[in-house]
Formats: sequence, C-alpha cells, structure tokens
Amino acid sequence: MEFKGKTVYQIYPKSFCDTNGDGWGDFPGVISKLDYLQELGIDYIWFNAFFPSPQRDNGYDVADYRAIDPRYGTIEDFQVLCAEAKKRGIDIMLDMVFNHTSTQHEWFQKAMQGDLKYKNYYIWHKGKAPDEAPNNWQSKFGGPAWEYVEKYDEWYLHLFDVTQADLNWDNPEVRAEMADVVNFWLAKGVHGFRFDVVNLISKGSYDMIQMSLMGANSIQTVRMSTNI
Repeated sequence: MEFKGKTVYQIYPKSFCDTNGDGWGDFPGVISKLDYLQELGIDYIWFNAFFPSPQRDNGYDVADYRAIDPRYGTIEDFQVLCAEAKKRGIDIMLDMVFNHTSTQHEWFQKAMQGDLKYKNYYIWHKGKAPDEAPNNWQSKFGGPAWEYVEKYDEWYLHLFDVTQADLNWDNPEVRAEMADVVNFWLAKGVHGFRFDVVNLISKGSYDMIQMSLMGANSIQTVRMSTNI
C-alpha cells in the first residue's frame, strides 16, 4: 500500500451511520455515505474491528476472524461496500487484532476442552509457586496479566482484558492461521491492513521483571527488558 500523499478516513462502524434504528452503525449506512466520502477526496477507508465479539474491548476481543458481527451486516453487504467504494476510487483497509483473541473464540474454547493443538495457540506457563503467577506483568486493563486455569495447573497470558488471551506467535500453526485470515479478507475485496498492537506479539523472556508495568511508558520498558 502506498500512503504518500493519500488521505485515509477512519470509520468506527458502531457509531458511523445506523440505517435500521438498532443503535449500531452498519455497512448499508457506510454505503449510503460513499458519495459524500468521495466528495471529501479520500483514498482509503480504514475500518475499526467489526468481527463477532463480546465487546469487552469495543470489538478488539475477536471471537471469529472470518466473519462479521451481524449487527453491522453480512459478508455480502461488506463485499457490496468494497465494490461500490472501488468504483469511487476508494480502497478498504481493516484493523486486524492478531495479538490476542476473545476467550469466546473457537480456538480458546477448544483449548479449554483439552485440545492440545489449540492450547498451543496460546501462551501458558506454570506459576512461580502455588498461587503465584509466572511473573509480575500487569494487564493494560489493570491487575495481573495472567489467569490461572485449574484444569491445567497453568496460567494463560492476557496483556489486555482477562477475556483476551494472547496468541502464541512462536507456534507456526498460529502464523499460518493468521496468513489465511489475511488472504480471506483480500479475497473479499480488502486492499490493506493495520495490525493492532503488533509490537506486542513477540514476548521475549518471561523471567520475573522487578518493576511496575502499569501504563504505556512502562509497557515500553517491558519491551526493552524482555527483548520484545
């Protein structure tokens, strides 16, 4: 994607334009505004996450990467949007959330059911001691970044909400899944992507870090300390 000299218009679909009166913006609403957006002279529409989600983090807790939250519309609505935007010289880019999934995602649900393939899609560690997390990392949402699961006597990592389990990017199967997700949306008419918190997908060492991890500046310190 070439951005030099281009204008990108960000759309948070939940609040952009509601055509059916349910209180949620939707794809037909975006389609209805394409002529206006063309008049503005934009080159790209950048969509915030619109995937199925329990909305613990405004859609950034994704429960299915290859589907659309039905409150926004259907896959067919989205493909019409892409085609109509293209007629007006507007390309589509999506926010992709590849650091973590919702714990309602099928992968995590299978992990919790004992499927070791999908358990390895996520980051699990033994505690440093009984009732003690693997390290003192703190969630961006507050509190420990680890959640104990008695079934495994292990803790899973969640750098954000407890319902947003971090993916294990050291697992080649996870990388292959994500490549497939990207190709899925390219085939639907998407032109490019922004990868949310992609700087956090590599975690480095999990050794104890003797510092407070609260706040954005501290997260930067964590990355330096753990070779992320």
